[in-house]
Amino acid sequence: MRAEALKWVADALVLLGLVAVTVSVVGIIRLPGILMRVHAAGQAVFVGVVIILMGAVGSGQWPLMGRALLVAVFLMLTAPMSAHAIARAAVRERGEPAAEEVDAGV
Repeated sequence: MRAEALKWVADALVLLGLVAVTVSVVGIIRLPGILMRVHAAGQAVFVGVVIILMGAVGSGQWPLMGRALLVAVFLMLTAPMSAHAIARAAVRERGEPAAEEVDAGV
């Protein structure tokens, strides 16, 4: 009974992570500025992929659990740094970030 519940929780975490990544991909496509797109991409990695990997940890397979934890730690350490580097390069390329006008209508 407990193993079955753990499988359901792992599956729910994977689905929740997929939803987070999908929302972030839509943000990457729809957002107007490079800084907003970098933010959406950073959130996709930090939130979505780590939740998916937590679901993989809940699968109960020891080799997969170890690798998933290592990948999650690596992503939590490198994703914010890479997003910051890309955003900093974009700001340096075009100067100070200007307030962009966002069209509310689709």
